[in-house]
Amino acid sequence: MKFWKYQANGNDFVIFDDRKSTMDKDNKKLFRNICDRKYGIGADGILFLESSPGHDFKMTYLNADGGEVDMCGNGARAIVDLASKLLAKKPFSFETKKGIYEGEVLEDGTVCVSMNELYDVESLDVSDLYSEAKNSYFANTGVPHCVYQVEDVNSIDLVSIARPIRSDHRFSEGTNVNFYEVQRDKVKMRTYERGVEDETLACGTGTIAVALSYVLHHGEVEELSIETPGGLMKVQFRDKKRFLIGNVSNPFTGEIEISNFL
Repeated sequence: MKFWKYQANGNDFVIFDDRKSTMDKDNKKLFRNICDRKYGIGADGILFLESSPGHDFKMTYLNADGGEVDMCGNGARAIVDLASKLLAKKPFSFETKKGIYEGEVLEDGTVCVSMNELYDVESLDVSDLYSEAKNSYFANTGVPHCVYQVEDVNSIDLVSIARPIRSDHRFSEGTNVNFYEVQRDKVKMRTYERGVEDETLACGTGTIAVALSYVLHHGEVEELSIETPGGLMKVQFRDKKRFLIGNVSNPFTGEIEISNFL
Protein backbone atom coordinates (compact mmCIF):
# COMPACT_ATOMS: atom_id res chain seq x y z
CA MET A 1 0.00 0.00 0.00
CA LYS A 2 1.15 3.50 -0.81
CA PHE A 3 1.11 5.95 2.09
CA TRP A 4 1.68 9.64 2.62
CA LYS A 5 3.35 10.86 5.81
CA TYR A 6 1.96 14.26 6.82
CA GLN A 7 2.45 16.66 9.68
CA ALA A 8 0.17 19.52 10.69
CA ASN A 9 1.86 21.77 13.25
CA GLY A 10 3.75 18.75 14.56
CA ASN A 11 0.70 16.47 14.73
CA ASP A 12 1.81 13.67 12.40
CA PHE A 13 -0.23 11.18 10.43
CA VAL A 14 0.04 8.29 8.00
CA ILE A 15 -2.56 8.69 5.26
CA PHE A 16 -3.89 5.97 2.97
CA ASP A 17 -5.95 6.49 -0.17
CA ASP A 18 -8.68 3.91 0.47
CA ARG A 19 -11.29 4.99 -2.04
CA LYS A 20 -11.48 1.35 -3.21
CA SER A 21 -12.17 0.15 0.37
CA THR A 22 -9.37 -2.43 0.52
CA MET A 23 -8.18 -1.92 4.11
CA ASP A 24 -9.54 -3.59 7.25
CA LYS A 25 -9.93 -0.70 9.67
CA ASP A 26 -10.85 -3.04 12.54
CA ASN A 27 -7.32 -4.48 12.66
CA LYS A 28 -6.07 -2.42 15.59
CA LYS A 29 -2.78 -4.32 15.83
CA LEU A 30 -1.89 -3.41 12.25
CA PHE A 31 -2.38 0.30 12.78
CA ARG A 32 -0.73 0.35 16.21
CA ASN A 33 2.33 -1.21 14.57
CA ILE A 34 2.32 1.31 11.72
CA CYS A 35 2.16 4.19 14.24
CA ASP A 36 4.99 2.75 16.37
CA ARG A 37 7.88 5.22 16.27
CA LYS A 38 10.61 2.60 16.67
CA TYR A 39 9.33 -0.36 14.65
CA GLY A 40 6.88 1.29 12.27
CA ILE A 41 6.49 4.50 10.30
CA GLY A 42 5.62 6.51 13.40
CA ALA A 43 2.56 8.76 13.78
CA ASP A 44 -0.04 10.18 16.15
CA GLY A 45 -2.71 8.50 14.05
CA ILE A 46 -3.91 7.01 10.76
CA LEU A 47 -6.10 8.81 8.20
CA PHE A 48 -8.08 7.19 5.40
CA LEU A 49 -9.28 9.13 2.38
CA GLU A 50 -12.41 7.26 1.30
CA SER A 51 -15.19 7.68 -1.23
CA SER A 52 -18.36 9.47 -0.16
CA PRO A 53 -21.63 9.31 -2.13
CA GLY A 54 -22.72 12.85 -1.26
CA HIS A 55 -19.43 14.72 -0.75
CA ASP A 56 -15.93 15.05 -2.17
CA PHE A 57 -14.53 12.39 0.16
CA LYS A 58 -14.87 10.77 3.57
CA MET A 59 -12.24 10.97 6.30
CA THR A 60 -11.83 8.14 8.81
CA TYR A 61 -9.39 8.65 11.68
CA LEU A 62 -7.71 6.12 13.99
CA ASN A 63 -5.61 7.14 16.98
CA ALA A 64 -2.18 5.61 17.52
CA ASP A 65 -3.80 2.93 19.69
CA GLY A 66 -5.82 1.76 16.68
CA GLY A 67 -9.16 3.02 17.99
CA GLU A 68 -11.45 5.08 15.78
CA VAL A 69 -12.44 8.56 16.97
CA ASP A 70 -15.04 10.96 15.65
CA MET A 71 -12.89 13.85 14.47
CA CYS A 72 -9.36 15.25 14.27
CA GLY A 73 -8.89 18.91 13.36
CA ASN A 74 -5.24 18.75 12.31
CA GLY A 75 -5.85 15.43 10.59
CA ALA A 76 -8.61 17.13 8.63
CA ARG A 77 -6.19 19.84 7.53
CA ALA A 78 -3.61 17.23 6.46
CA ILE A 79 -6.10 15.19 4.45
CA VAL A 80 -7.48 18.32 2.75
CA ASP A 81 -3.96 19.09 1.52
CA LEU A 82 -3.58 15.57 0.13
CA ALA A 83 -7.06 15.69 -1.42
CA SER A 84 -6.10 18.90 -3.23
CA LYS A 85 -3.40 16.88 -5.02
CA LEU A 86 -5.38 13.67 -5.62
CA LEU A 87 -8.72 15.22 -6.53
CA ALA A 88 -7.45 18.46 -8.12
CA LYS A 89 -10.20 20.74 -6.86
CA LYS A 90 -11.08 23.13 -4.04
CA PRO A 91 -12.71 23.84 -1.70
CA PHE A 92 -13.81 20.50 -0.30
CA SER A 93 -16.86 19.23 1.49
CA PHE A 94 -16.01 16.04 3.33
CA GLU A 95 -17.69 13.52 5.56
CA THR A 96 -16.49 12.47 9.03
CA LYS A 97 -17.96 10.35 11.78
CA LYS A 98 -18.86 13.62 13.52
CA GLY A 99 -20.54 15.26 10.53
CA ILE A 100 -19.76 17.28 7.40
CA TYR A 101 -16.84 19.71 7.28
CA GLU A 102 -15.37 22.07 4.69
CA GLY A 103 -11.73 22.78 3.95
CA GLU A 104 -9.34 24.31 1.44
CA VAL A 105 -5.70 25.13 0.80
CA LEU A 106 -5.28 28.91 1.00
CA GLU A 107 -3.16 31.08 -1.29
CA ASP A 108 -0.27 31.16 1.22
CA GLY A 109 -0.20 27.35 1.42
CA THR A 110 -1.81 27.08 4.85
CA VAL A 111 -4.86 24.85 5.18
CA CYS A 112 -8.17 26.03 6.60
CA VAL A 113 -10.92 23.77 7.91
CA SER A 114 -14.30 25.13 8.92
CA MET A 115 -15.12 23.63 12.32
CA ASN A 116 -18.68 24.64 11.67
CA GLU A 117 -20.68 22.49 14.03
CA LEU A 118 -22.54 24.32 16.75
CA TYR A 119 -21.07 22.16 19.46
CA ASP A 120 -23.30 21.38 22.38
CA VAL A 121 -21.13 22.22 25.35
CA GLU A 122 -22.28 20.07 28.22
CA SER A 123 -22.92 21.69 31.56
CA LEU A 124 -19.98 19.89 33.07
CA ASP A 125 -17.92 21.29 35.92
CA VAL A 126 -14.36 19.98 35.66
CA SER A 127 -12.72 22.50 38.00
CA ASP A 128 -12.31 19.89 40.74
CA LEU A 129 -10.01 17.86 38.49
CA TYR A 130 -7.38 20.60 38.57
CA SER A 131 -8.12 23.14 41.28
CA GLU A 132 -4.99 25.25 40.65
CA ALA A 133 -6.29 26.55 37.31
CA LYS A 134 -7.47 30.14 36.90
CA ASN A 135 -10.57 28.82 35.18
CA SER A 136 -11.78 25.57 33.66
CA TYR A 137 -13.92 24.62 30.70
CA PHE A 138 -15.26 21.52 28.99
CA ALA A 139 -16.22 21.29 25.33
CA ASN A 140 -16.83 18.55 22.79
CA THR A 141 -15.30 20.04 19.64
CA GLY A 142 -15.63 16.82 17.70
CA VAL A 143 -14.01 14.95 20.60
CA PRO A 144 -14.12 15.81 24.34
CA HIS A 145 -11.66 18.32 25.83
CA CYS A 146 -11.04 19.59 29.34
CA VAL A 147 -9.41 23.02 29.21
CA TYR A 148 -7.55 24.80 32.01
CA GLN A 149 -6.09 28.31 32.01
CA VAL A 150 -2.86 28.53 34.00
CA GLU A 151 -0.27 31.17 34.80
CA ASP A 152 2.68 29.44 33.11
CA VAL A 153 1.90 26.59 30.72
CA ASN A 154 5.55 25.51 30.45
CA SER A 155 5.79 24.86 34.19
CA ILE A 156 2.94 22.33 34.13
CA ASP A 157 3.94 18.69 34.68
CA LEU A 158 1.49 17.91 31.92
CA VAL A 159 1.53 14.12 31.72
CA SER A 160 1.26 13.44 35.45
CA ILE A 161 -1.52 16.02 35.88
CA ALA A 162 -3.46 15.14 32.75
CA ARG A 163 -3.54 11.34 32.97
CA PRO A 164 -5.93 11.14 35.94
CA ILE A 165 -8.17 13.76 34.31
CA ARG A 166 -8.12 11.85 31.01
CA SER A 167 -9.51 8.73 32.71
CA ASP A 168 -11.93 10.35 35.15
CA HIS A 169 -15.15 8.39 35.62
CA ARG A 170 -17.35 11.15 34.19
CA PHE A 171 -15.86 10.58 30.70
CA SER A 172 -17.07 7.24 29.40
CA GLU A 173 -14.50 7.17 26.57
CA GLY A 174 -11.88 9.38 28.19
CA THR A 175 -11.06 13.00 27.42
CA ASN A 176 -8.25 15.09 26.01
CA VAL A 177 -6.71 17.64 28.38
CA ASN A 178 -5.46 21.11 27.47
CA PHE A 179 -3.63 23.81 29.42
CA TYR A 180 -3.15 27.37 28.18
CA GLU A 181 -1.80 30.72 29.26
CA VAL A 182 -2.77 34.14 27.92
CA GLN A 183 0.10 36.27 26.62
CA ARG A 184 0.07 39.80 25.24
CA ASP A 185 -0.55 38.94 21.58
CA LYS A 186 -1.42 35.25 21.64
CA VAL A 187 -2.42 32.21 23.65
CA LYS A 188 0.09 29.47 24.39
CA MET A 189 -1.19 25.91 24.88
CA ARG A 190 -0.17 22.29 25.46
CA THR A 191 -2.25 19.13 25.00
CA TYR A 192 -2.43 15.61 26.38
CA GLU A 193 -4.20 13.39 23.83
CA ARG A 194 -6.16 10.28 24.67
CA GLY A 195 -5.34 7.40 22.33
CA VAL A 196 -1.79 8.70 22.03
CA GLU A 197 -1.56 8.75 25.86
CA ASP A 198 1.07 11.45 25.87
CA GLU A 199 1.65 15.09 25.03
CA THR A 200 1.36 15.89 21.32
CA LEU A 201 2.92 18.84 19.53
CA ALA A 202 -0.50 20.15 18.50
CA CYS A 203 -4.19 19.28 18.52
CA GLY A 204 -6.71 20.88 16.20
CA THR A 205 -9.89 20.14 18.14
CA GLY A 206 -8.01 21.12 21.32
CA THR A 207 -7.06 24.43 19.73
CA ILE A 208 -10.73 25.11 19.04
CA ALA A 209 -11.62 24.16 22.63
CA VAL A 210 -8.99 26.57 23.97
CA ALA A 211 -10.28 29.32 21.68
CA LEU A 212 -13.83 28.77 22.95
CA SER A 213 -12.57 28.94 26.54
CA TYR A 214 -10.69 32.16 25.77
CA VAL A 215 -13.79 33.80 24.28
CA LEU A 216 -15.91 32.71 27.24
CA HIS A 217 -13.52 34.11 29.85
CA HIS A 218 -11.88 37.04 28.01
CA GLY A 219 -14.38 38.28 25.44
CA GLU A 220 -15.06 37.79 21.74
CA VAL A 221 -12.38 38.20 19.07
CA GLU A 222 -12.36 37.83 15.28
CA GLU A 223 -9.06 35.96 15.25
CA LEU A 224 -6.95 34.30 17.92
CA SER A 225 -3.32 33.23 17.47
CA ILE A 226 -2.52 30.07 19.42
CA GLU A 227 1.03 28.83 19.86
CA THR A 228 1.47 25.09 20.23
CA PRO A 229 4.79 23.26 20.66
CA GLY A 230 4.45 22.39 16.96
CA GLY A 231 4.00 25.97 15.77
CA LEU A 232 1.51 28.79 15.47
CA MET A 233 -2.13 28.18 14.58
CA LYS A 234 -5.03 30.57 14.12
CA VAL A 235 -8.71 30.31 14.96
CA GLN A 236 -11.03 32.72 13.16
CA PHE A 237 -14.58 33.48 14.22
CA ARG A 238 -16.85 34.63 11.38
CA ASP A 239 -20.36 33.98 10.12
CA LYS A 240 -21.08 31.96 13.27
CA LYS A 241 -18.37 29.51 12.21
CA ARG A 242 -14.94 28.68 13.60
CA PHE A 243 -12.04 28.24 11.19
CA LEU A 244 -8.87 26.34 12.10
CA ILE A 245 -5.84 27.51 10.08
CA GLY A 246 -2.24 26.34 10.08
CA ASN A 247 0.68 24.84 8.18
CA VAL A 248 0.93 21.28 6.88
CA SER A 249 3.66 19.43 5.02
CA ASN A 250 4.24 16.05 3.39
CA PRO A 251 7.82 15.16 4.41
CA PHE A 252 7.80 11.82 2.64
CA THR A 253 5.76 9.25 0.73
CA GLY A 254 6.38 5.53 0.46
CA GLU A 255 4.99 2.01 0.26
CA ILE A 256 4.59 -0.69 2.89
CA GLU A 257 3.95 -4.40 2.74
CA ILE A 258 0.92 -4.81 5.01
CA SER A 259 1.92 -8.33 6.05
CA ASN A 260 5.12 -6.94 7.64
CA PHE A 261 3.01 -5.09 10.22
CA LEU A 262 0.59 -7.85 11.23
